[in-house]
Amino acid sequence: MRSVRGWWSGLSRAERFDVSLRWPLYSLIGMEPLFALLLFMSAAEPVGMRLVGFLIVALAHAVVGLLLLRAAVAAYLGGTGPSRRMVALGVGLGAVGVLLSPDWALGLVVMGGALTLVLTPVLWLSAMFGLMVVGAVLVGLLGGGVAGGFSYFYGVGLLAFTCRISVWMLRLVWEIDKSREVSAQLAVAQERLRFARDLHDALGRNLSLVAVQSELAARLAERGDAGASGQMLDVRRIAHESLREMRAVVGGYRATDLGTELAGAQSVLRSAGITCRVIGDGSSLPAATQTALAWVVLEATTNVLRHSNATTCKIELEADQQAVVLRVSNDGVGQASSTEGTGLVGLRERLAGVAGTLTVEMPSGWFVLRAQLPGVA
Repeated sequence: MRSVRGWWSGLSRAERFDVSLRWPLYSLIGMEPLFALLLFMSAAEPVGMRLVGFLIVALAHAVVGLLLLRAAVAAYLGGTGPSRRMVALGVGLGAVGVLLSPDWALGLVVMGGALTLVLTPVLWLSAMFGLMVVGAVLVGLLGGGVAGGFSYFYGVGLLAFTCRISVWMLRLVWEIDKSREVSAQLAVAQERLRFARDLHDALGRNLSLVAVQSELAARLAERGDAGASGQMLDVRRIAHESLREMRAVVGGYRATDLGTELAGAQSVLRSAGITCRVIGDGSSLPAATQTALAWVVLEATTNVLRHSNATTCKIELEADQQAVVLRVSNDGVGQASSTEGTGLVGLRERLAGVAGTLTVEMPSGWFVLRAQLPGVA
């Protein structure tokens, strides 16, 4: 069974913010039966079926209120809102609760305030203000007086304003999270388009020449012309040139520069709200070593963005005659950190090709990816 800490660490930052903001709102509605119990205990009349019924209705009203608030928040975030039947049920239970309350004014404060709060995310500001005014007037007419009506308007208004601001912040956080995901997908799409364009530029013309030369050679061969062999030699030459150009394109696509990757990692992580510090310089390292370490930085950065909830990341590079060591550390050990995905497996295989090793460590809440290659002579 997963612990609460394990469940929490497995959430993204947007999900954590959602939980931290949503549940306090739910708890406000959950306090409705407690206020009803206080009214029950302070009632001057003896305990009877009316007071017991008031408690039962208050509890049912709180349950319906929680469902309404959940649906209202979902509607504000772009989902399906509360049904009319559910709203009617909440209003009906609230009216019954007020009638059963030992004090109608205080009963309206509890029931009406809770109902206004749960509907705040889906109400127009004018409608919300109107409900508050109507509630304040009714509280005053039912015995609360001017002071009671003003207190109702101020208290419920403050709670409604807090709820509206909270769900607005929640929607903003989810929109930012979605925009980051879209940006990452756009970057991948742009890279694919670049590769496709380079591949087309390199091979399109040569393949057209191969088709034309082959057709010409076939016609010459049909007539027994000795020039057919020369045309086929040209086809072979063009094919070899195309192969070299394709290898150059793929090689350029695969080749990575350590300095560029370090700067890119720092920029991407900072834009995602993660503090990133780079220690060390690998500009003097051999090209093969730089390429291998650049892949480590690229994979590590991807893992930080996708699989952790890090707030701090540190990239350290040390090089001497014995070894070249690159450490990428972050403080966001996520749920996915306990297992290695295909990215780390492929990275370990890539490093093995240059006599390097890759290890994963998790000391006291940190995730450390350590790559070691042979030293520089």
